[in-house]
Amino acid sequence: MENKIVLIFVLAFIPTILGRNATTGTIVVDATTTIAETDENFVCFTLDIWPHDECRWSKLCVWDGHASMLNLDLTLPIINKAVQAFKSVRIRVGGTLQDKLIYNVGAGFQGTCHPFQATKGSLFDFSVGCLYMERWDDLNNFFNNTGAIVTFGLNALLGKYKTQGIQWEGNWNYSNAEALIQYTVENNYQINSWEFGNELAGINSIGASVTAAQYAKDVIKLREIIDRLYNNSQQKPMIVAPGAFFDEKWYAEFLRKTGPGVVDVLTHHIYNMGAGDDPKLIYRFVNSTYLSQVSNTFERLESVIQKNAPWGAAWVGEAGGAYQGGSPHISYTFINSFWYLDQLGMASMYNTKVYCRQTLIGGFYGVIKSSTLLPTPDYYGALLFHRLMGPRVLKIDNNVSSDLRSYAHCSRGRSGVTLLFINLSNATDFIIDLENNINLSSGKRNASKGQRVKIDSPREEYHLTPKDGLVRSSTVLLNGNPLETTKEGDIPNLIPVYRQSNSSIHIAGWSIAFIVVPHFVAPACN
Repeated sequence: MENKIVLIFVLAFIPTILGRNATTGTIVVDATTTIAETDENFVCFTLDIWPHDECRWSKLCVWDGHASMLNLDLTLPIINKAVQAFKSVRIRVGGTLQDKLIYNVGAGFQGTCHPFQATKGSLFDFSVGCLYMERWDDLNNFFNNTGAIVTFGLNALLGKYKTQGIQWEGNWNYSNAEALIQYTVENNYQINSWEFGNELAGINSIGASVTAAQYAKDVIKLREIIDRLYNNSQQKPMIVAPGAFFDEKWYAEFLRKTGPGVVDVLTHHIYNMGAGDDPKLIYRFVNSTYLSQVSNTFERLESVIQKNAPWGAAWVGEAGGAYQGGSPHISYTFINSFWYLDQLGMASMYNTKVYCRQTLIGGFYGVIKSSTLLPTPDYYGALLFHRLMGPRVLKIDNNVSSDLRSYAHCSRGRSGVTLLFINLSNATDFIIDLENNINLSSGKRNASKGQRVKIDSPREEYHLTPKDGLVRSSTVLLNGNPLETTKEGDIPNLIPVYRQSNSSIHIAGWSIAFIVVPHFVAPACN
């Protein structure tokens, strides 16, 4: 491999480690070129719109605790400090009821805007709801104070009518959205992107469906509005659409009918783990074959964009793992981090620019648990990913074990590479000898002899494990220490352990590890 720099992990078979097996193999990271690239702010969270009395489970309301964007207490220290810890993080505001939300601004809507009410037989079993401008002001103050980068989902059904089945037809009534955007511009609120509609596209539409041709026509109108209202602005917001479950035929037709200069971002939603009350749900989190199946969706969307809209970007606009609000016994526990961090790593390999987790708070899948206001293990995993994994994605060949999920990025804000390891096995540990195999024509190292390069620079290790070894624990340990907020809501420091770069790496069973290798020479990262 002349003129190629690789990072090689050589594992010797060791029968047992602390009573568990250790296993074998070689992992290679090619740091000569990138295979994909994310946005600088790849990690994203959502704020949903459900009212507090939305109840999907028997005698259990998923949105108890006033956790939606309509009623969340935006002054809560833990909410503010949890967002501020990222310094800049995307927040997507939207969800199922965004297509029944109107805004009390502009002619014709004063005095006719009321809160959501449960209404059987209506779309989504709720009446039309209201976003008051006082609340919009408060939300934008919150976004400004926390450094959030905002995507707001607009109502795409206004003006349309139901025809047959779940099909809706008619032109979009854009006057209310235009009034909201006008109000936003006048108040200098910084909205990074406007998203059009929620789960209204294709064969996997939820509740209501709109054809690709009509959707394209409506989005072209939204582009005209944004171009006109932001004509004097230094930065024009992006248009994001369709916020739906991927349907290859629908997406391709939509892109062909909008053409260049209209849509900037193609969003899709993922709930690939199954229903939140499925008793088999928990087994999928440690099934490597199952976790890998969703890669087909990432690959096909990337192909659709390359063929039909090479100017566009792919985002995961909403992903919660399990649908129906998540699982009340799994979504806020350590085992949920297996699919979540694995999917962050996997999505980044397919040029997904942004990945929005459902939710920041609300439902069972909030990274802040609404009943306790405590960050879940997923919150800390996301924070480490954001701080350590840079935008440039590197190729990694893993022949060690299907139970050892592995991803590599250029480190964020410094030299070297950062690796993410996820050990899905409780029976096997992995002991990894780190070698920097520099096989250059200068002959500085004889790679065939497997000699180690002694490097003074230590590496950083961040090992995440569940408290007491219980994967359903809602408390996560970092290098053996529990991560807990202070009474004032301060997020704890995420302190690594340091190891000599030529020492072995230990990935324990049922654990997640971020390994930062600052000394590694990576031309792709320069």
